[in-house]
Formats: sequence, C-alpha cells, structure tokens
Amino acid sequence: MFQENNVTHVDGPASKMYGRWSLFLGGAGLILVLILMLDSAPYKNEDLDFNVNNTVRSGSLILPTNTQSPRALMIFVHGDGAMGRSAFGYYYPLWQRLAKQGIASYSWDKAGVGGSGGNWLEQNMQNRADEIHQAVAKLRKVPHMAGVPIGLIGFSQAGWVMPKALKNSSQLSFAVFVSTPINWLKQSAFLTQTRLQKEGVTTREKNQQLAQARQVSQLISQGDDHNAYIEFLSTAHPDGIESAMSPERYGFVQKNIGADALEDLQSVKQPLFVAFGNHDSNVNVADNVTQYQQIFASNETQLKLKVYKNANHTLLKNSEFGHLSPSLWWLIKLSLWEEDGFSEQFVDDVMLWLNSQIQQLALKKPESIGAHE
Repeated sequence: MFQENNVTHVDGPASKMYGRWSLFLGGAGLILVLILMLDSAPYKNEDLDFNVNNTVRSGSLILPTNTQSPRALMIFVHGDGAMGRSAFGYYYPLWQRLAKQGIASYSWDKAGVGGSGGNWLEQNMQNRADEIHQAVAKLRKVPHMAGVPIGLIGFSQAGWVMPKALKNSSQLSFAVFVSTPINWLKQSAFLTQTRLQKEGVTTREKNQQLAQARQVSQLISQGDDHNAYIEFLSTAHPDGIESAMSPERYGFVQKNIGADALEDLQSVKQPLFVAFGNHDSNVNVADNVTQYQQIFASNETQLKLKVYKNANHTLLKNSEFGHLSPSLWWLIKLSLWEEDGFSEQFVDDVMLWLNSQIQQLALKKPESIGAHE
C-alpha cells in the first residue's frame, strides 16, 4: 500500500487532469518497459496447459534461447491469493536469470485465475501438490524435457505445498523454499501480532484482539460455519465485520488451518535451499529457521539455509520495495531493477546452489535423472 505524507490534495479540474495524465504516462511507461524487457529477455515463452480433474490449468513454459536442451527445469509454486502465472511480474527477473543459466521455468495461473478453470479457494494443500505432479507428467512429454532434472521454487504458502509434492517423488530433484512458514496457526498468530504492533494499539486492546483471534481460529478448527463466525464477530468485535472473511475465504482457511509441514518435511529426501528475509513481517523468521534446522539436523548437507539482510517477505530489498505492494508502479520499478531488486546475493546464491545440484546429478547414472515413478 502506498503512503502519502505531507501532501496537500486539491480536488479541482487541474488536479484531476494531472491525475489522468499521470495514470496515462505511467501505463505507457510500463508498456514500454515491458516491451524492452521482453525483447531483451534470454527466453521464449510457450503456452503449455495441463488438466486437473477435467479442468484446465493454463501455464507458460519459459525456454532459454541459448540452448536447445535445457540443463534443468524449475516449476514455480505460488503463495497465497489469486496469482497469475507471473505473480504480477515478480517472476520475470528470476525467469530471466534462470534462462541465462540454461534452465527452463514453468508456471501456471492458479485455479480460477487467468485461463485456468476451477477455484483456488476450494483447494487444500494436497490438491495443490497434486497439481504439481500433473504438471510434471505434462512436462515430461515436451521435447527435450523427458530426462532433465526438475526442481521446485515456491514462495510463502508454497511451504505447505512443496513438501507434499517432494516426498516419495523420484520426479523432483531439488527445491528452493522462499519465506516459507511451517505451521499455519503459528503463522496466523504472528501475522496478527505484527499487524497490531504496526497499528500501535494499546497493550490491553492488543491482548483482547489476540484472544479474539485465537477464538476465531478455534471456531474454524472445530468446523463451525461462516454464519457462526460472523455471529461471533458481531458480538465480540463489531468493528471487525467490515473486514471479515468472505464465505469462500473462510472455507479455504477451514480446509487448511491445520496445515503443518513438519511431518512432510521429515519425509523429504531431496536437497533444499531455504531463504528468509530479515525484514519479513509475515513470517516469524527466527522460529522457522530453528524448526528447519532441527528437522534436518541428522543430515545437515541436505539443507542450505540463509537469512538475507535488507530483505522483506518477497526477498526484495526492503529499503526499495518494503513500502510498496504489487501495483503499476511496483511492477515498473521491479522491471527496471530486474534481479537487482532482490536482496544482495540472493539470486546469485540460488543459482550457485542450483548449478551445484545439477552438476551432482550429471555425475550419477543418466537413467536416475527423471526416472518415472
């Protein structure tokens, strides 16, 4: 969300005309930036759809132009919300850098978004993991993709999806986890605490709202319907009715509130790269770092974990992007900064780690790479 400080607004014809021209110039600038970026992009974008339970998932296969046979392929796994295949353009710099390394990428519109059928709000984390397996099956039929190593790179909520897809899978060779929590309820409590802290509420009010949040979580967990939720809010926190979850969102949370990646992660055998930002206001970084380290304590070489400085939840530079939310100007800025918008060394570290994993796989028997389950 944009913040405007110390600005006097004059609501007159001149200001309205200025606003329209600003919007026009901003839109024109965005189009120009995207055209220039796509013209110089080291990849070609091919539409590639697959089916899940008789509904289509519409996606894009990003193929590097510097090779006929990609060295590997990374599947992008979205976080929360109605995400299109590029995540509002956030993936573009990553696709570009991967392509320069001869690595292909694949991403699709979430169910009910863009060209995809279905409704992502009706999915649980296992449903989304199943989507990954369907995507892999489709990708294996694409020329030059039959034997390449396939990895995952996922963001935030994907931390509950990827472990389910990775465990017991011989099709997936490695994964990159970005700002991924482990326990849904802990994540929700931390988000509430962070919000209240930003709002500067009194200690008494903070304790009251935290208690109400716990009661809401209990209602959801025990299966109470949306009407019971609204009735509770109308009694305990009438001012919260305006920001209450819709029935659809409530149903989504109810399907997933018990999500905990602990057991799934314990069953994962593939090497993982886990990245957090030190300015993450969505995830309790210290707590989740400890949990990842404990899970993989018996095999430390399986886990590469790093907390990046000046990085927010998206791993973008907090000093430059921390005050912005996905918007026209956010996309223009990210398009201009490209991978330099990310925290120092993050993209380089990911690429170095991926190249190491690909090289190690190349030393193994060819038939072990991409072997069918």
